[in-house]
Amino acid sequence: MSWIWEKSPLWRKIVRGTRTNRVAMGAFSLTTMFALPVAAGVAVMRWTTPDVSDDDAVALRKRVSMDARRLRANNNDDLNEMLDEVKRGVKNEERWRAALDGRTTSARTSSGTSLRR
Repeated sequence: MSWIWEKSPLWRKIVRGTRTNRVAMGAFSLTTMFALPVAAGVAVMRWTTPDVSDDDAVALRKRVSMDARRLRANNNDDLNEMLDEVKRGVKNEERWRAALDGRTTSARTSSGTSLRR
């Protein structure tokens, strides 16, 4: 930190301005920890996929295959079921561990297919 203090007059100005002013410190913290990373993330996403507009993305989501829709619905159902178990206070460590490993351990038996890794 002493290097940046010695080399950057802007940094010295920021430190002096935020040393005693809590509002300025809060604004600086929010800017550096939230606004700048979000802006950088959005810029990288736009830069890496410049040809896809929001309307095109919606159209692509509508044209997904039936398998992808079923997989998305099953994953959403499994997640909702797991979150409901947490709300009810059910302890199921094995199921959470499997979910974190990327395996599907649905308690439903009516789906017809088992999506296991």
